[in-house]
Amino acid sequence: MYSKNVCGSAVFANTELLQIAGVSKAINNVKSYLQKVSETDLDVLLLGESGTGKTFMARIIHELSVRRGKPFVSLNMAAIPESLAESELFGTVSGAYTGAVNKPGFVSIANGGTLFFDEIAELPLAVQAKLLHFVETGTFCKVGSTTENHVDVRIICATNADLAELVKQRKFNEALYYRIYKAVVRIPPLRNRKEDILVLSEFFLKKRGLSFQSFSPEALESLQNHEWPGNVRQLKNCLHVTCELNRNKIIGPEDLLF
Repeated sequence: MYSKNVCGSAVFANTELLQIAGVSKAINNVKSYLQKVSETDLDVLLLGESGTGKTFMARIIHELSVRRGKPFVSLNMAAIPESLAESELFGTVSGAYTGAVNKPGFVSIANGGTLFFDEIAELPLAVQAKLLHFVETGTFCKVGSTTENHVDVRIICATNADLAELVKQRKFNEALYYRIYKAVVRIPPLRNRKEDILVLSEFFLKKRGLSFQSFSPEALESLQNHEWPGNVRQLKNCLHVTCELNRNKIIGPEDLLF
């Protein structure tokens, strides 16, 4: 089943930016820019490698905006079958195709809130053109209908792909690219902000009621020096599994499950 998350959200204070743990100049620049874009209603494009926290940062933008308390709808475009992409986004009317029923799409469900397209580069080209129309006008037609509907949503997109290169290869709609390429947040990989590794580690451990007291100095050095190709997600998972499998002992570098 493709990934989706639809929910109303509680009011977050600006201190929620502190949930993005880190002390590096790179991550502080990201926090500062997130604060700025959150105070606007601009559509946002999040760029970064897999595991850098793009979905979490999209949620932070929503929670710091005037749309907090309204729906935050998160869609993983890589997981939606190409044949269903249009109907899932825009909805259907009964009889549109065999078995079709009258149902809303996720753009309608997100009305008043934020619609987050994770892995936007995976959206089929044919549907990209329809998304462009929606982003520009706020209007859309359900599959099987010619009646235009209007909703008010903020669009946040995320990708780890090189969209400019995909445009050159005619694999991504050029007009849509320029339409979403406005407020761009570039999230640095963890290997480029190594001073944040132990800060993040302490943050994740504290949330589990643990501390660095369970780790030897050599283990902490190994954490600090690892390249973390899976970024923050990999670090979090490593700490979780390592701690679960090594309870009631001091964790050495040989115990770390990268």
